[in-house]
Amino acid sequence: MSNSNSSNLADEPKQQPQYAPPNRGSNPPKYKYNSLPVPWWFNPASVSKFHSLPLHSTDIILSSGVKMGTTWMNKILISLLHEFDDEGKLIPEVVDKRAELPGRLGQTYPEGVYPTRREHEEDSLGILSRLEQQGRKAHLALFGNFVLEDLVEQPEPRIFATHLSREYLPRELFDGENGEGGTGKLIVVVRNLKDAMCSLHNFRGLPQDGWFGGNEHGPGTFARYLMLNGECPNAFGSVFEWLRDNNDAVMSIGNKRALVVYYESLIMDFNGQLQRINDFLELGTLTDAKAQAIAEACALKSMQNAEGGARYKYTTRKGGIGKWSQAPLTKEHWKEFDSVFNKVLGDVKIADPFRFFQYESVPGMPEALGECDLDTDPRTWEPYLLVMLRDGMIVPDPYFRLDGKDDRGELMDFKYNKPQLSFDECNCDGSPRYHLFVSESCPLASAVSAARTLLGLDSMISMDVADGKSGAGLVFLNGCSCVPWKGSEGPFWLYSVYQLSNSIATTLITAPVLWDTVEQKIVSNDAWEILKLMSREDDQSDLISYNDALGVILKEGLCPREQMEAIENMYSDLSNSIFNVEDVGLECIAQVGKDGRVDDNFERILIKLQELNDLLGKRRFLLGNNLTGVDIFLAMFLFRFDACYTPLFGLKNHGAFDGSILTGASYPNLKGYSRELYHELKSTLKIQGFRQIFRLPYGIAFTRQAIRSTDASLPSANDPIPNLNQIVASLEEPATDRPKGAPATRTSDSAPKLIRDGIAMPMWFRDDTAQLYRDLDLRDDDIILSSGVKMGTTWVTKILNSLLYDFDDNGKTTSAYMDDSFPNRLGQTYPDALFPSREVEKHEMATKDEEFVKRMKMLKTNFGDFVFDDLLNQPSPRLFSSHLSGKNLLPKKLFDGWKDGDDCAINGDVSNGDKAGPMNKGIGRLIVVVRNLKDTLVSLHHFRGVPKDGWLGNEHGPGSYARAIDIENCPNAFGSSFLWVKRSGEVVDAVGPERALVLQYEDLKLDFDTQLQRINDFLGLSKLTDAKAKAVAAECAAKSMKEKTGGRFKMIIRKGMVGDWQNYLDDERWEEFDRVFDKVLGGVDIAEPLRQYQCKEGLDEITAAQEKS
Repeated sequence: MSNSNSSNLADEPKQQPQYAPPNRGSNPPKYKYNSLPVPWWFNPASVSKFHSLPLHSTDIILSSGVKMGTTWMNKILISLLHEFDDEGKLIPEVVDKRAELPGRLGQTYPEGVYPTRREHEEDSLGILSRLEQQGRKAHLALFGNFVLEDLVEQPEPRIFATHLSREYLPRELFDGENGEGGTGKLIVVVRNLKDAMCSLHNFRGLPQDGWFGGNEHGPGTFARYLMLNGECPNAFGSVFEWLRDNNDAVMSIGNKRALVVYYESLIMDFNGQLQRINDFLELGTLTDAKAQAIAEACALKSMQNAEGGARYKYTTRKGGIGKWSQAPLTKEHWKEFDSVFNKVLGDVKIADPFRFFQYESVPGMPEALGECDLDTDPRTWEPYLLVMLRDGMIVPDPYFRLDGKDDRGELMDFKYNKPQLSFDECNCDGSPRYHLFVSESCPLASAVSAARTLLGLDSMISMDVADGKSGAGLVFLNGCSCVPWKGSEGPFWLYSVYQLSNSIATTLITAPVLWDTVEQKIVSNDAWEILKLMSREDDQSDLISYNDALGVILKEGLCPREQMEAIENMYSDLSNSIFNVEDVGLECIAQVGKDGRVDDNFERILIKLQELNDLLGKRRFLLGNNLTGVDIFLAMFLFRFDACYTPLFGLKNHGAFDGSILTGASYPNLKGYSRELYHELKSTLKIQGFRQIFRLPYGIAFTRQAIRSTDASLPSANDPIPNLNQIVASLEEPATDRPKGAPATRTSDSAPKLIRDGIAMPMWFRDDTAQLYRDLDLRDDDIILSSGVKMGTTWVTKILNSLLYDFDDNGKTTSAYMDDSFPNRLGQTYPDALFPSREVEKHEMATKDEEFVKRMKMLKTNFGDFVFDDLLNQPSPRLFSSHLSGKNLLPKKLFDGWKDGDDCAINGDVSNGDKAGPMNKGIGRLIVVVRNLKDTLVSLHHFRGVPKDGWLGNEHGPGSYARAIDIENCPNAFGSSFLWVKRSGEVVDAVGPERALVLQYEDLKLDFDTQLQRINDFLGLSKLTDAKAKAVAAECAAKSMKEKTGGRFKMIIRKGMVGDWQNYLDDERWEEFDRVFDKVLGGVDIAEPLRQYQCKEGLDEITAAQEKS
């Protein structure tokens, strides 16, 4: 060993007390290497050799700060590289040699051992005698009986774990021979400095100078930790300066050979970080078995209890995140700590994630959106840090650096593995499978929220609206309402959604986000893609809506297939202009635009505004008379121009733009267009959220201060911002002089024009086939299925088909399975909607007008290519399914002694309350399906589009609620649901219990197996085997029905939640609904069980019973 090496180590004066043994706390060492404070075991000779070490390309240099996870990461690397095979089993020949190899049973720092065995035995530097009799024992406990030569000769890939920073790491890591690039890989492990300081303070006992010093031993842990410029007396010096040095090392090597691992990430997402390390080391596929084995082996308890665990116990503690908040330090102490952090590490990339873990509370929290009004000025709120996720960690958004020193990196593209979704699927708790996270401060998210309502998906896709942005991104102050966060106390941050979907994602934390609660992944965070997904079902057919001209349900959403090319072209065009206004404005505010790019972009936006104004003077909507998704997007931007973009981005200073669309006279057609769409969309808007964009300049300035990109103060909040009340008043005005065309909403309501027996009928109702159905020559085994609108007709039809025809006793499909040559097999076939025969069909299709032909072709989409004769020719038992009810509309032969002209008198005047006796000699079997009328109303309201007259009425009609409780004059198809249930009760009483079965929709949802057994027994079928019951249940699940049966089921089935009515209307209206129910259905037997599902107390009891079960 050269004299120069030994002279760099300053020996402790002999007259001083010996250095405290390891159980005496983290006292400052008495030794230095050059000017660096070092622990008693530090070996300068080995440091010199380590610095000049020839590296192999597979070598791994692990550099970790004191109390930042060095031992843990060393164990992870050993396990990953050497000890476990792909099946998760220990490799015997490796395990047997653990004690012979450095780093296997505890860490072996190159700076902590002698270069050679001879020097170790001789203790040539006197290091092992520093602790008198304890020196060799303590050294053995720390590093094992190893020297640097053992580290050099370890099997490849070699691992060198150290606390040294860049200056002392192997030079070949940075510069290879002949000036070529370096070799080997660097892994830097870091931890938030507040927790690291507290861990050091408590390591192996408390330091003699305590937290705050003031004694002969020193200034205390807190003061020592904040010392800079070579003054910090802690081992390896200032951790702030250590981080700066290793940040430089990482930046100089690049991300192909350098990886930063955060201690916090290992705790929160061990498996994700293990995968990240595996990929960085290019080790190939990491099997689940190996990952699980490593996770178990690297748990603290496992490490301390394993072979050689004494060495791990010597250096490891419990760890944790945020424990610094329990330290006896005041807010002023932590404020001083934060000041030093920002001063030294504000512009250090690898320190960026620490901020989030060093917050006492997240800065820049917004006020609750629901408590804001149109006069709320969000500029008065605390400024927030603009953040993103980098490798799954929250960091300041580097886009806002003035010096261009950093960028966001490659952002992850969240794409789902399915191009289409089924939105009627439920989670295990009955809640919707898909969930939206939106923000009213974002026009794109607002557009998705509006589309959800227009498409009738409010009850099929749940949604949370953010209160605003904070120092951790978008926040929901009251928590989240979807799985897996449902029930947790707020606030809830959107970054959690991104992290759970991909724990190592690099991405902006933006809304909207469409979340899959089952797979717990992000479906998409692209607003346009989400809208298209919502507009299409999983068979790629569009959602459907009501067409007034035809009076039937038609396939047509916000993205109709025949217009998709034009829609995509229009969207692309506007994305490069109007939809880009916020990005251009952001460049303007942030002053990151170059070479006049901002001015050019603004000019392009203003030119496009004029083009759109001209276009919308000729068309009602962008692509003609049909409202499309791109209209919804454009509207959300137009609503914000006067309120946000003009004042914030200085648009009034560009070209001839007068600064106003909604309150000025320059764009009359855009104004009218905006007003018309506002009237259709306003129920979905929270306009007070628009103003939150005015927080942006303050967030940019605050972020730049934090990352030391500028020392400029925050902007002033004295300038006035637009009056939202005036803008809303303009939007509320009628849209005059608009081009005429199709209605602006896609709706499913229209008052049927046909009245039969005092009941409103749908436009497809045919008197001739209805009469044929009345006169039907029934057989004993015929099944008449009568179900109310939105009460489960399609579902029970499928159940009956599956039970009767599709599955054998072994649960295997029969030859009749999916046989579409018969009606009611791949969707319902209502008898009252069909041609009587092929001859009649041929004649009418040849002689009727074009509108009739078009309508009948569309009906075949609903009911299949069948005529009434096909119903008659079904194999026995025949199934007749319809919404028809009452003795005037159902087959006469169901009832004994029936003759035309009778009302309800069969073996007694049933209408007056008498029950039919056992003398009823009718033919066939009757199954009636009922559902609680509140959920029925909600389901009908949302069925394939929101009604034009809404819940409570407008110029289009009285509204869904008023129509439902209008007993005598209800214009809905098949009339009042109250009267439908009443008529059905009379029919059930008339037919009698031997031939009539009542099924409750709710019972089918909550206990399918029991209800299936009831149906089986009622029909007199053979014993229902478990295999058959299981097969029928799987076949009749909503997802299976939609996947296997094509578009006919998809067109008419929804999710069907029990108790969903609680999410709509107010208590006063539901109480009125209850009074109508009591008046019309009091004493009706089949209605009584519905009451428990129409009151909150009953639903709570059912939920509690289910949970207990």
